[in-house]
Amino acid sequence: MESSKLSKSGKSSLPKILGLPFWLYLVVLVLVIAITALDCLPANMVGAFLFLMVLGEGMGTLGNTVPVVKTYLGGSVICIFGGALMTLWGLVPENAMALMDEFVNRQGFLILYISALITGSLFSIDKNLLLRASVKLLPLAVFCLIVGGLCCGLLGVFFGNGFWDNILYVLMPMTSGGMTAGTVPLSSIYATQLGLDASDILTRMAPATVLGNCIAIVVAGLLNNAGTKHPSWTGNGQLVNDGRPVKKSVPSPASVAKLCTGLVISLAFYALGQLLNRFVPIIPIYAWMIIAVVVVKCIGILPEPIEDAARQWGTFAIHGWTNAALVGIGITLIDLATIAKNMTPAFLITVVVVELVIIATAAFAGKLIGFFPVEAAISAGMCTTNMGGSGNVAVLSSAHRMELLPFAQIVTRSCGALMLTLGGILVRLVG
Repeated sequence: MESSKLSKSGKSSLPKILGLPFWLYLVVLVLVIAITALDCLPANMVGAFLFLMVLGEGMGTLGNTVPVVKTYLGGSVICIFGGALMTLWGLVPENAMALMDEFVNRQGFLILYISALITGSLFSIDKNLLLRASVKLLPLAVFCLIVGGLCCGLLGVFFGNGFWDNILYVLMPMTSGGMTAGTVPLSSIYATQLGLDASDILTRMAPATVLGNCIAIVVAGLLNNAGTKHPSWTGNGQLVNDGRPVKKSVPSPASVAKLCTGLVISLAFYALGQLLNRFVPIIPIYAWMIIAVVVVKCIGILPEPIEDAARQWGTFAIHGWTNAALVGIGITLIDLATIAKNMTPAFLITVVVVELVIIATAAFAGKLIGFFPVEAAISAGMCTTNMGGSGNVAVLSSAHRMELLPFAQIVTRSCGALMLTLGGILVRLVG
């Protein structure tokens, strides 16, 4: 924690956490630790919210105040890996673990959070900028995957694993759009074609998915620092560097009524995405949701006050729930034990090099086509190699560029679907 600052009166001033005086936050933290250890944590969303918000804000404050940590990592990285280490070290009791997994991944906390971010961020972007960026962004992301795939295959030859084996079991799970929407169905596709058990294939593929995500989170924090030192490299959340003025809608002061409206709008768009996915299931729900919001945004169907309500709700979610979401991701989705178990030198080098090659390609090629290098590296590079929607949140939080979420989701869902298709074809041909 940051050392106490002295006020003019000579009294120490400690940071507020969750709006609470530091001493009162400690009281609440001790309460949460006690009821968790004694298995008295309410087994519902009340207990899950309390646990994640209290620990998340504490870890976030810690990561943003400790001098060396805040410079090279930041609160977001500490939240994610702090949660993952708690799981690894067995600090979260079994019942609490089950509750967090249920709340975050099945009861829909991440859906609620990500839906708020998608609607809020898309309604904040000028529609012309959104269209100009998207037309260039997807081809850039595909080009980065091609370069990364070539690098991955050559490393497979160098380490004796084989060109296509590395492509199938390292590149594909890294770039398939996450665990539940990417690697899990990909393992089923492989199992069907090869006549093997899907769980065995998933065990082999999962480390590449998780490790690629972890590397992207850390590099995102480092790129944020690089952008601070080299301002010409970054648009500070703006992707397109074409000299045109950027029109960005800023939410008006929040009100309870508008927050309620924004909540309903974000959930309605998610429900619409689920409805469209039922008729065209090849396109994921979030992708349909993005398409629906973009169409509504471009046509201008919704009145400005409704769009403003969506922006307010997105802003509330970012400030209120980001650290809670990141700790939940770390506890339930980042399996450090699995990574460590499969961490051979060849595997580690392969994943790190492929990740860095994709990121560097996105930065340099993105600059050539009119993007800021840092934003291009994040949206067209890291967001092809993270764990889907939760990975996008983690990476963009680490980079302090949540404005890029619409572009990140477009890249992740489109490239993930592409890699699932290619994986099914390749395993049939060379598996």
